[in-house]
Amino acid sequence: MDTKCSGCYKITTVFSHAHTMVLCAGCSTVLCQPAEGKASLLEGYAFRQRQH
Repeated sequence: MDTKCSGCYKITTVFSHAHTMVLCAGCSTVLCQPAEGKASLLEGYAFRQRQH
């Protein structure tokens, strides 16, 4: 899924089963953290699922 940072508005691709914290490509803030095998988005970030 594509995740938009609320600070710098850059879009970063996040995989649903990420095992590490995902940082914003622009400002290095944490976008999501691993939780029970799936990535958990933090509050305040917009996302959309990618089309295949």
